[in-house]
Amino acid sequence: MARPEGGTGIDGGIGTSPQDYDGHVTFYIGVENVAATLAAIEKRGGKKMMGPEQVPGGPIIGLFEDPQGHVIGLVEIATA
Repeated sequence: MARPEGGTGIDGGIGTSPQDYDGHVTFYIGVENVAATLAAIEKRGGKKMMGPEQVPGGPIIGLFEDPQGHVIGLVEIATA
């Protein structure tokens, strides 16, 4: 895991890829609720690939594929 200094931003890491995912750079979007966002994405034609999943010692994440085949990540952010 790579953690940003100053406590802002999201962590990064290198690891194994989910099935059917060839492993490339993935951009993550911060959302309030990964599960609800993945459900909304599926209603609009996207495909859930993974999640929600709790990263050990980290945030809840998910992956989806948009209708054009782009893989995009979601990370749950804390709200005040």
